Amino acid sequence: MTNRLWFRLMSAFALVIAIGVLVTVVVTRQGAASRFAHFMINHHMVRPEQLQSALADYYREQGSWAGLEPQFAAIIELSTDGTMSDMMGSMMGMNNNQIQVLDLAGAVVADSHTLTPSQGRGGGPLTTSIQRWPILVDDIQVGELLAEGGLMVGASARNNSLVAGVTRAVVVAGVTAGLVGLALALLLVRQITRPLDSLSHAAGQIAGGDLSVRVPVQSNDEFGALANTFNQMARSLETQEKLRRNLMADVAHELRTPLAGIQGTVEAMQDGVFPTTSENLQAVHDQVILLNRLVEDLRTLANAEAGQLSLDRLPLDLVALCRHQVTAFQPQAHGKGIALVLHGAAEMITVYGDEQRLGQVLNNLLDNALRYTPAGGTVQVALAVTTGLARLAVIDSGPGVSADALPHLFDRFYRAEASRNRQTGGSGLGLAIARQLVQAHGGRIWAESPASGQTHGSAFILELPAQG
Repeated sequence: MTNRLWFRLMSAFALVIAIGVLVTVVVTRQGAASRFAHFMINHHMVRPEQLQSALADYYREQGSWAGLEPQFAAIIELSTDGTMSDMMGSMMGMNNNQIQVLDLAGAVVADSHTLTPSQGRGGGPLTTSIQRWPILVDDIQVGELLAEGGLMVGASARNNSLVAGVTRAVVVAGVTAGLVGLALALLLVRQITRPLDSLSHAAGQIAGGDLSVRVPVQSNDEFGALANTFNQMARSLETQEKLRRNLMADVAHELRTPLAGIQGTVEAMQDGVFPTTSENLQAVHDQVILLNRLVEDLRTLANAEAGQLSLDRLPLDLVALCRHQVTAFQPQAHGKGIALVLHGAAEMITVYGDEQRLGQVLNNLLDNALRYTPAGGTVQVALAVTTGLARLAVIDSGPGVSADALPHLFDRFYRAEASRNRQTGGSGLGLAIARQLVQAHGGRIWAESPASGQTHGSAFILELPAQG
C-alpha cells in the first residue's frame, strides 16, 4: 500500500513541477519575443513601444496633436530598428502595415498610408486585425495607436538568437529547479510513507494476534500523535486481552470448586458412601447458593460495566444508611471480638442515590474489614462533608495491604491472598462491583494502606456528590 502511495505522491509532484517548468518557459519565451515584435511601415521595422514613446514625447512637447501629420514620417524614422525590402517582408509574411494615431475623441490625427499614397488606402478607417496601444503622458491617456495587420517577431538573426538564448536559459533553470524539487519531494514523500509503512506493518502484526507490537515515535507532529494513539490502542487491546483471559480462567476456577464439591457429594450418595440425609443435602445446597451468588455477582458487574445497571436514585440520608448497616453488622463484629463504631457526622448528609446499591457497597466494605481485622481490633465508619462531597471511609486495624496489591484491589477476581481462600478472600468480585456502583453514582472510591493516622490497617474511602 505504501509503495502505491509513494508512486502516486511522486507522480503528482513530478506533474506539478513539469507543468510549472512548461508554463514558465512558454511565458518567458513569449515575453522575450514580444520585446522584438515589429510592424512593417514603409520598409521600416517599427516596435510599437518605441513608437508609443516617441508619440508621447511629441504630445508632451507640443501640448496637443496639432502638426503631427507632417512630422509622422520623422517620428517613424526615430522608432525604427532598421529597414526591410518588400521582397523580404513578403517572404516572411509581413506586408506593409497601416498605422493610425487617434486623439481622445477618436479622430485620426496621423495615418501611415497618407505618407505613401501609392499603397492605395490613403487614410481610410482600419477594419480588420486591429491592435491598439494607449499613448500615455504622465500616466494620462492622450491618444491611441492603432495598427492593422500582424506583428513580425524576430525579424533579425540577432533577435532570434537572443530569444532562443533566453529560452534555453529558462529551460535549463526550470529543469534544474525541477530536479531539485523532485529530490526534495522524494525526501518529503519518504518522511510521509515511512511512518505509514511502520503503522501498516504493526497493524498487520496486531491483526495476526501479536498485541505486544509497538511503533517508534520519531516526531512531535501529526505522525507522532498518530503513532502515540496507535500504541495506546495496542496497549489497550493487550490489556483487554489479558483481562479476558484472566476472567475466563478465574470464572472457570470459581465455578470448578463448587461444582466439584457438588459432583463429589452426589456421586458419594449414589455409591452409598454418603447417606442421603438432610445434612449431606445441605452441603450440596450451600454449594448451589455459592454458585448462584457468583453468577449474580458476574451479572451485576457485567451490567454495571456496560452502563446497563438500573438505579433507583432518590434523595438519601447517608448517615441513616451507615447507621443501619453498622447496626446490622454488630452481631458479627461482637462474635469476632471486634469493635465496630460509627462517628464523624451527627447531622443528615443527603446524597442522590440508590439506597439498595449504596447499601451493597457499604455491606461489601464492612464485610471485608471484619474479615481481615483480628480479634481485639477496631473497624471505624467515618462520615464527613467537604467542598460539596460526602466522604465515607471504612477504616480497619488489620494487617494492611501491600503497596504492590493496592492498585489491583478493585480488579475482577483479584485477591491480596495468593491462597484464594474463600473464607478470608471472598470471590474477588465485591470490590470490582463496588467501584462500578460508586462510579455509576458519579463518585469515586479508592484504598489507602496503612490507614490515615495509623501505622497499619487499611482505609477504603468513597466520595459522592452531596445535595444541598
